[in-house]
Amino acid sequence: MFYIFLSVAVLILLYLEFRPFRNIKIKEEECKKLDKELEGIKKYSVIVHIHTQFSFDSLGKPSDIKKAMEENGIDFVFVTDHDNDDYRFFEYGQIFAGIEKNTPEGRLLLLGNTLPVISHPNNFEFEHYRWKGEFKKDYLYEIINIKDGVVWNKALSIISLVKNLILLPFTRNILHKWNALIPLEKWVRLYFARAKGLKLVGGLDLHVKLVYQEHTHGILIPSYRSGFKWLVNRVYSRRPITEKEDILKALKNGNLFLSLKQTEGDFWGEFEGEVYLPGEKIPKETALNCMCEKSKTVKLLKYENIPVVITEKGSFSYTAEREGFYHFEVYEYDFKIGSIYFGFRPVIITNPFEVVNG
Repeated sequence: MFYIFLSVAVLILLYLEFRPFRNIKIKEEECKKLDKELEGIKKYSVIVHIHTQFSFDSLGKPSDIKKAMEENGIDFVFVTDHDNDDYRFFEYGQIFAGIEKNTPEGRLLLLGNTLPVISHPNNFEFEHYRWKGEFKKDYLYEIINIKDGVVWNKALSIISLVKNLILLPFTRNILHKWNALIPLEKWVRLYFARAKGLKLVGGLDLHVKLVYQEHTHGILIPSYRSGFKWLVNRVYSRRPITEKEDILKALKNGNLFLSLKQTEGDFWGEFEGEVYLPGEKIPKETALNCMCEKSKTVKLLKYENIPVVITEKGSFSYTAEREGFYHFEVYEYDFKIGSIYFGFRPVIITNPFEVVNG
C-alpha cells in the first residue's frame, strides 16, 4: 500500500511540474527565412502598475523602487497607488505617479494621472474588478495582470505553491514556473471577443506585504527586485525617450510587447523599406518579422487569433495579405514527445498589427 501511495504521489507531482500540456502541430508553410535584424529602433523596459507605502495594502518605499530599477535595467516605472497619487511628491527621474481607483464602470488605472487603463479585465471574482463599461478605443487593456493569474484558479495556485515547496531543495525557487498559472490563451480569446483593437499593456500589480529593515534596503516580500523580472513592457520608439509624455505616448500607441521572465525578442513589420512597430496600422503585403532566439520556445503568429504560423525557429518572416489584426505569442516548454509539449508556458505577447487596405 505504501508503494502504491508513493507512486500516485510521484505521478501527481510530475503532472503538476510539467503542466500545461499542448498538442502542437508545427505550421511553417507560409513563413520565410529572416535574414535581417531590427535596426534604428530604441527599446525601453517599462514597469506598469505597482503599489507603494501610499497604498493601504503595500509597504514598498521610493528608495526600494530605485534600487530595483538599477539592478534590473528598468527605464521607467508607473506607480498606481490605491485612490491617491501621493507618490507625486517623490517622483524622481523616470518614476511617475498615477492612481488605481474604482469607478462605476470597474477598476481603472491612470498612468501618469492621464492615460486610462482597464485594469483586472480577467478578474471575475470581485464585483468591483469586473469591467461593466464600454471598451473605449483610447483606453489601454491590461491583458496580463500577475495577481489575476493567481486568483484565476486559486486551487491550482495553492497546489502549485505546495509543489514548489516540495521541489525547493532542487529548484531553490519558490516561484518556480510561476507563469504556468497565466492562462494567456483564454485571456486573449476574451480580449478578441470584447475589446479587439484596444492597445495592450501588462500590469505587475505588485504589493510589498512584509518588510524586514535594518539598513536602507531591507528584505521585502515580495520584492520589487524580483518582481521587476516577472513582467516588463518592452517599448519601441523611433527616437530617444527621456520625458514622461513621450513614454506615455508610446504606451498609448501600443508600440510594445509584454515580456515574462526577462524573455527577449524583436517583432516588427517592414514594407518598402519602412519599419512598422507593434500597435501600428500596416499596409497589405507587409512582412511581419519575428526574432526570438531563446531555446525551447514555440512562436505563434496569429491572424484574428487563429494561428497562421507555428514554429520553433529562432526567426522568421510572414507576408500579411489579409486585412485585420495579427499578433505574435511565444511559449516556453520543458520537453516534447512527438507533438506533445510539456510545461507549455507563455513568455511573450505583442500588441496587434492592424493590416489596412491602402
